[in-house]
Amino acid sequence: MREIAVLSLTRLGDQIQVTPVLSGLRKRYPDARLHLVVKKAFRNVTDLLPGVDVIHEIDGDALAQALTDPELPFVERYRRAQRLIAPLLDQRFDLALNLTHSNSSSVLLSMLNVGTLVGATLDREGGRLVANPWLRHMSTLVRTRRLYLINLVDVYLGATGLLGRGERLSIRIPESARTVATELLPGGEPRIAIQLAASDEIRAWPVERFAATLRDLRRRLPELRFVVVGVPSELPRAKALEQACPECTFENLIGKTELAVLAAVVERVRLLLTNDTGTMHVAAAVGTPTCALFLGPAYPHETGPYAEGHWLIHSRVGCAPCNYHVQCGFPVCHTDVPPEWLAEVAFRILRGAAVGEVPPLPRAELLRSGFDEDGLWELVPAHRQVPEATDLLGLVYRGVFVETLGGPPAHLERAWTRAADRYGVKPGEWSTVLPDDLLPRLARCGELAHRGEQVAMGLGHPSADGAAARQAGNILAEVDQEIYGHARGQPLLLPLSYTLEGDLLSLPEAELPELALESAHHYRALRRRVALLERAIHGPDSPTLSLPKEANP
Repeated sequence: MREIAVLSLTRLGDQIQVTPVLSGLRKRYPDARLHLVVKKAFRNVTDLLPGVDVIHEIDGDALAQALTDPELPFVERYRRAQRLIAPLLDQRFDLALNLTHSNSSSVLLSMLNVGTLVGATLDREGGRLVANPWLRHMSTLVRTRRLYLINLVDVYLGATGLLGRGERLSIRIPESARTVATELLPGGEPRIAIQLAASDEIRAWPVERFAATLRDLRRRLPELRFVVVGVPSELPRAKALEQACPECTFENLIGKTELAVLAAVVERVRLLLTNDTGTMHVAAAVGTPTCALFLGPAYPHETGPYAEGHWLIHSRVGCAPCNYHVQCGFPVCHTDVPPEWLAEVAFRILRGAAVGEVPPLPRAELLRSGFDEDGLWELVPAHRQVPEATDLLGLVYRGVFVETLGGPPAHLERAWTRAADRYGVKPGEWSTVLPDDLLPRLARCGELAHRGEQVAMGLGHPSADGAAARQAGNILAEVDQEIYGHARGQPLLLPLSYTLEGDLLSLPEAELPELALESAHHYRALRRRVALLERAIHGPDSPTLSLPKEANP
C-alpha cells in the first residue's frame, strides 16, 4: 500500500473517534502516505490528528447541494461535484475507507480512482453499495440501538481489520497550546470543566440542573474552580449558570479557545462534566476523566468515550434513547438524574473514592467504561438492575454480531456471567424475563435460514438451468419475506431481519454461482446467530443445540 485515503466528512467528535483507525493504519503501513478527506469547516481538527500526511478539504455542504439540487440535470450535478473534488481526482489511491455514512460521501468515493474500496459507494447502476460488513450494518446498529451494543470506534476498527489491537483515541497538543492553557488557568487550584450545550437542545441537560450540581459540589469542595468551555453560541448558557451560582468561582473560556488550546485546557482539569459532546472525546483522548450525561437520542453504548474509567449516565425509561426523528414534548430523561446525586458522583471521582457506592437511581443507570476480554469497548453498570429483555439479549447480540462480522468468536459463558452479575439472572432462567413468543419465532427463523441456505447452494450448482434458477429465486424471495415477517413481529428479533436484509441488498455484482455462494453464506450466518441466541436463552444445562459452522466473512 502506497496511498491510503480515509473519508471523514464529519464533526469534531467524529474526527477524534477516527484516530484509532489512523494510528492503526500508520502502524500497519508505515511507508504509505495517509490522506484524510474532511469537511472544510472542520479543517482545524485535523492538525491534532496523528499519522496523517495529506489533508484534503471538501466543501461538504456545497457537495451535498450539488448532488441533490432538483433543478439541475444529472450530468450537471455530476460536473459540479467533479469541480468541488477536482484535486482528489488526480490522485490514485490503493485503498480508500469511507467512514462517513452520507449519500454524498458514497458518490464522492465512487468518483475516485481507487484500488480497494471499504465503505459506502455506488454500484454501476448508481445504487448505494456498502463494501464492508461492519459498515453495512451501521443501519442495523441505529435501528436496534438497545440490542446492538457496539461502540462506533469498534465498528470502524472492525471495518479496517484493527479490532482488539489496543488502538485508542489520541491527539497531538502543541506545546504552544499548553502554554496558552497555563496562562488561562494559572496556579494549581483544583478545577473541573463544564460543557453546557450539545449538538441539539434535546441532548443538553438544563442549565438550572447544572447549577444545582455545581452549588452542591462547591459546598463539598470550597476550593474548587469551574472552567466553562464551549463555542460562542453557548455564552448565554454560561451567563445563566454564573448568575445561578454566585458563590462559585468561574473561569469562563467560552469562545476563547481554539481547538488545540481547548484540548490543553481539558488536559489541565481534573474532570469534565458534560453532555454527549465532541469535547468529551477530546477529554478521553488526553486522559482526563469525564462524567457525561446521555440524553434524548444520545446513547452511551454507541458514542461513549473510547477509553477506560469514564462515568456515563443514561435514562432507562422505555423511550430512551429516543428516535432521531422524534420531537419530544416532555423529555422525561432530563429529570431522571437529581443534581445532588450527580454532585456525589463527581465528588467521588475527584476524591478517587468508590463511585459505585452512590445509591442507584430508580430510572437511570450509572455506567463505567472499559474494555472486555477481546479488547472491545464496553460499559459496565455500577449497580445491579432489574433486568429487561433488551439487557439480556443485548449481551448475546453483541458477541454474535461481532463474530459473524469477522471478529472474535462469541462466548456465551461471558454473557451468562454478566447476566448473573449485573441483573441477577442465572443461566437457564432467561426465559422468565423474555416474552413467550420469542423462542417459537426464533426457531422458525432458524428453519427458514436453513431452507434459504439449501436453496442458494442448489442455485449455485453448475447443472442449474435457467428455469431452475428462476424457481429457486422465487423460493428465496418467499423465504426472505417469511423471515422478515417472523423477526419484525417481535422487536427483540429485529437485528436478525435488518442484518439479513442488508446483506442480501449488498450482494456484489457477479456471476450466478458466486452470488449463490455469497447468499448461502448470509443464510448460514443467520442460522448461527439464531442458534447462539437459542443456546443463550436455554442455558448450558439444556440439551446441546447444533451450532452451524462459524460464518465469518
